[in-house]
Amino acid sequence: MVLALAGGLFAAAACAAAPATLEITVRGPEGPGDTRYDYDTGVLRLALEKTRARYGNYRIVTAPPMNFSRAIASASTDAYPNFFIKLSYEARYADALNLDYVRFPVDLGIVGYRVCFTHPDLKAELAKATSLDALRRFTIGQGRDWADVNILRGNGFNVVEVDQYESLFRMVAARRFDLFCRGTNELLDEYNAHQDLPGLSYDETFSIAYPLPRFFYTHKRNAAAIARVQEGIRLAHKDGSLQILWREKYGDSVDLVRLDKRRVFWIENPLLKDVDFDYRQYFFDPLKQDLRTPPPRRGKNSQQP
Repeated sequence: MVLALAGGLFAAAACAAAPATLEITVRGPEGPGDTRYDYDTGVLRLALEKTRARYGNYRIVTAPPMNFSRAIASASTDAYPNFFIKLSYEARYADALNLDYVRFPVDLGIVGYRVCFTHPDLKAELAKATSLDALRRFTIGQGRDWADVNILRGNGFNVVEVDQYESLFRMVAARRFDLFCRGTNELLDEYNAHQDLPGLSYDETFSIAYPLPRFFYTHKRNAAAIARVQEGIRLAHKDGSLQILWREKYGDSVDLVRLDKRRVFWIENPLLKDVDFDYRQYFFDPLKQDLRTPPPRRGKNSQQP
């Protein structure tokens, strides 16, 4: 009887001491060819693995499919356990939407080098656009509420907002607008997923570039999960495993785009004034092809706005 009671108390104490399994919720694809969140989920898994010994087990679950606006609303209301979404920095997320973020640029800054889907009939004309003023004559499609909308409009571009991600490909192919600009790291997967769409091609001559750090956001009350993910990502960056994952996912697209052969037009991102840490220290410089370089420096073929 005494031994049984002691054994029960020991088991109860062991259970109490064992850390609970952390559940992290991630975004799922919006369509069959949507692979945008594969890397994000891989980074979260890597960060959680790096911290498993210290913080315990975890599991990753996928939220129902949702567009960008619904994802923000779901994170803002804490609709799913520790729901992490990757967003370009905007102060409104913390000020009005109860979100906080992991202090690390998930894509290492590569997404700020924008390259554009277009219609084949426009490629010759785009190749002759050797200034920002020339590029401003072309209309640009972007997702509704994306940070790029305000960045591009603030720099004098005519932007058309579209609710659904998949619609952007169909609309640029149908010339409803002239350009649909994506991150250098995103172009290849998206082109492969949509290359059978009549009228869809991509420009090979220029990039519109601006600092665009994207962070993992979640509800402010998920502070413990934020701290763990931040610690894990920084550990992965320090030991190089994050860079290996980055290269596996994005390397082929970066190599295809060949930014060193393009005209790079730099514009300002007015949304970054409140970022509270030096995100540029983690940026990858594609003009040097080295994952451990300092922040991007303007190449000799870059154009000032």
